[in-house]
Amino acid sequence: MGGLRPWARYGLLVVAHLLALGLGAVVFQALEGPPACRLQAELRAELAAFQAAHRACLPPGALEELLGTALATQAHGVSSLGNSSEGRTWDLPSALLFAASILTTTGYGHMAPLSPGGKAFCMVYAALGLPASLALMATLRHCLLPVLSRPRAWVAVHWQLSPARAALLQAVALGLLVASSFVLLPALVLWGLQGDCSLLGAVYFCFSSLSTIGVEDLLPGHGRSLHPVIYHLGQLALLGYLLLGLLAMLLAVETFSELPQVRAMGKFFRPSGPVTAEDQGGILGQDELALSTLPPAAQASGQAPAC
Repeated sequence: MGGLRPWARYGLLVVAHLLALGLGAVVFQALEGPPACRLQAELRAELAAFQAAHRACLPPGALEELLGTALATQAHGVSSLGNSSEGRTWDLPSALLFAASILTTTGYGHMAPLSPGGKAFCMVYAALGLPASLALMATLRHCLLPVLSRPRAWVAVHWQLSPARAALLQAVALGLLVASSFVLLPALVLWGLQGDCSLLGAVYFCFSSLSTIGVEDLLPGHGRSLHPVIYHLGQLALLGYLLLGLLAMLLAVETFSELPQVRAMGKFFRPSGPVTAEDQGGILGQDELALSTLPPAAQASGQAPAC
């Protein structure tokens, strides 16, 4: 494998990605196809039964036209079911959540601009806001990663671990902390408050939010008769959870990407050559960070004696 040319390595990576894409499509088709067909058959049966019971009152095609209009408005986040908590779709908390879903690329799909001006502003807002969000995340990551690296250096010194083992231990600990604090615990709270969702569905919603998949089959408080104040507070809580959770997920992913095993896997697909200034700078930066967290005695013992 080490003797492959760079173009062959890139081709191997593309083929592996396409195989993974095809495998995912086949599995989803096998799992979701039969339930979708059953649900479609049940819907057609209910529609036929309703038309048979009210045939004298409904003109032909009237029910289909009404359902088509309702589904079209529902796709834009406008509901006519009389839910008091969602009477005003574009209020300030809902608009804040929609703006956050754009800047974080989550895209729940529960709302969509209706007017031409709203669609034009959405494109401009995303074009300017996405680079700004990426710059903010990069700045926060640059400030927080050195703080997260100090426990690794302390563990490496006091537990006599190699830097690679200490980095792996830190990555596993941070991953478990993020998974428990931003996936499992919020899922338990959502499961207890929502009432009509399973624990797996709540975990699925939290994971899809933090991974920016953003599916809309479960949105807290969506479609329920809640007091407007409670509904708006839930929207603001979801906004805060989304922003903090994405930052925590980014730090966890960045920590795993800096593991020596992961970096070695990435170097396999790079052209063979000397160490670049960027790689050398990264190595020196990590060494300086590790030395800065050591006690003076440990630093003195690591220095070579003068000749």
